[in-house]
Amino acid sequence: MFLPEERQRRAFLTSTKKKEWMRAAGKDPADWRTKFVKTSRCRERNCRRRLTWGDGSYAFDHKDNNPANNSLSNCYLVCRVCHGKATKIKKRRIFGPFGQVDYETIKVKLRYKKPKKSSQKKRRIRKTKLRKKRRTRRTRRRTSRKR
Repeated sequence: MFLPEERQRRAFLTSTKKKEWMRAAGKDPADWRTKFVKTSRCRERNCRRRLTWGDGSYAFDHKDNNPANNSLSNCYLVCRVCHGKATKIKKRRIFGPFGQVDYETIKVKLRYKKPKKSSQKKRRIRKTKLRKKRRTRRTRRRTSRKR
């Protein structure tokens, strides 16, 4: 089955791949021509496998599942293991007038987990909420004892 013309799958440009590689490595993507690094990390939150440029242990995936959108913001570097977990392949039988004819392969894309933002602000907010709860409990206890 062919996709409609606007949804045809196109590969990412090499420059887009290298910029995403640099971004995953924690470097400035603008310096991909002069200061290119050979090792990077998987962008998946729970994985973080070490990847080496050229060994084929990685894949560049489309975040929004639109194969025609090849922008840098849609490119996502993942290792092959994470890519396999995020892409679910279903097979559906096709029947003709004389029985089963063939299988149709359907790729279903699952979402990647967004990287957790390790902000201390959230921790502070949680701590202050807990403190407030403890204070209200203490005041309730004190008022109930007085009665």
